[in-house]
Amino acid sequence: MRYVMKQKWLSWGDDFHIQDSDGNNAYFVDGRALSIGDKLSFQDMDGDELAFISQKLLSWGPSYQIASVAICTRP
Repeated sequence: MRYVMKQKWLSWGDDFHIQDSDGNNAYFVDGRALSIGDKLSFQDMDGDELAFISQKLLSWGPSYQIASVAICTRP
């Protein structure tokens, strides 16, 4: 399955819709506005959080921590 990410132009954080190959919205990524480091909530279209991605500060290079919240059942 192929997915496409599209960012909203006017948003208070890094907000993305992830679409499947048919152009249907499959996932939503909600970026936290005004936070130190990237903080992204990976959600299904019902608003259920599947994972939380946060940037680790004070590391030598870009480093992220991914916390799994739920089990993803999509193929």
